[in-house]
Amino acid sequence: MDQHEGTFPEIAPWASPVARARMAEVAAGLGGLWDRPSAAEVLATVRHLLREHTRQFDEEGIVLYAGTNVMSPAARQVAETTLGGRPSMGWPGEKYQAGLDWLDPLEVLVPALISRLVGARFAEVRSHSATMANLAVYTALTEPGDTIAVLPERAGGHTSHHTVGVPGVRGLRVVDLPYDTDAYDVDLAALPGFLERERPRLVVIGASLLLFPHRIAQIKEAVAQAGAVLMYDASHVAGLVAAGRFQRPLAEGADLLTFSTYKSFGGPPGGVIATDDEELAEKVSTAVFPALTANYDAGRLAPLAVTAAEIGEDGGAYADRCIAAARALAAALSEEGFTVAGADRGFTDSHHVAVDVAELGGGRAVMARLAEAGIYLSAIGLPWQRPGEADRGLRIGTQEVVRRGLGEEELRQVAALMADLLLRGADPATVRKAVVRIRKETGSA
Repeated sequence: MDQHEGTFPEIAPWASPVARARMAEVAAGLGGLWDRPSAAEVLATVRHLLREHTRQFDEEGIVLYAGTNVMSPAARQVAETTLGGRPSMGWPGEKYQAGLDWLDPLEVLVPALISRLVGARFAEVRSHSATMANLAVYTALTEPGDTIAVLPERAGGHTSHHTVGVPGVRGLRVVDLPYDTDAYDVDLAALPGFLERERPRLVVIGASLLLFPHRIAQIKEAVAQAGAVLMYDASHVAGLVAAGRFQRPLAEGADLLTFSTYKSFGGPPGGVIATDDEELAEKVSTAVFPALTANYDAGRLAPLAVTAAEIGEDGGAYADRCIAAARALAAALSEEGFTVAGADRGFTDSHHVAVDVAELGGGRAVMARLAEAGIYLSAIGLPWQRPGEADRGLRIGTQEVVRRGLGEEELRQVAALMADLLLRGADPATVRKAVVRIRKETGSA
């Protein structure tokens, strides 16, 4: 008998006490399922878990998490799972595998569609995520020990921009760009001196919370004078960018554009790197394959093609609804008594809304209380918080609720429910019933 037989494996003993406690709770709920179960037992359990997850989010919950979306019905129709298990390595015409002729058109069509949408000459679409796309850029353009300059974490700088993420994997030195809290952007006055002092090879803008456009032309001028490359991570606003809204990073001066293909873009999970520069395009593409990727999930291409075509066809209507919904929700939250970021500038120019809830217990505590009532979003740091202070904000994105059919009136109701729960002491169970009612009345996409 194996010495570990009969004992549930400890999944991550290095995790935090909170995480370990939750994993132990989950393990206890699984009973003996993990110990040589039949495939039928696992299938039944998996079906139950997926059914309940679908009910919670897709049927009864209001999902305001900024890093999510659902594909359109047309895109879902062509999401073929078997393709991902059939390797497709190399360019069309020189594949490592035979018989992929019917995939070649997708590998030509999708980069062309994406390039046209974001105003680029070249688009590399094979990365499995924007994080891997960012790593490909770091791999192509930097050497271990080089410096990159990024937005501070409190200003929405993403994990994939900071040492804890893939810059650490690459062995890069990461420094925070000077930040102007009032402008919600890089401090333009301080930028030239900072660049002269730190000498970064790469400057990264774009954030996990992006209420207002970056002043790219002015940033690019300083970056170019310092001999660096400017990358814009549009993961959260890619759908707006592709629709010609918010801003056009490459046209305004960014050298490279990276982004997620879900979130506001609304396609399947994955990452893109786009650029007008052929030399940069070749470097990052070579970093994607063969350096960082062998097989990739070719099953992403079909729904990505449909999604890109839908964005091009709808004339920015979906993006406009997302922005209008964010502004309506922000205004309603402010009227209810919440402290909403950007109030003096109309709250937001994107689909993002930020709420300061430090006085209500902080972002994570408030996030958990809202989840009890069926409203799902995330905590985030805010530009004005103190160093070391826990996330004091809530980050809201409207891209999924708009896809689900919620309009400005329904979002005003959501704002009132959030106030009932957080400001007026309502019972989460009572609020949840109202949330379910809103979802039932609006239907599901």
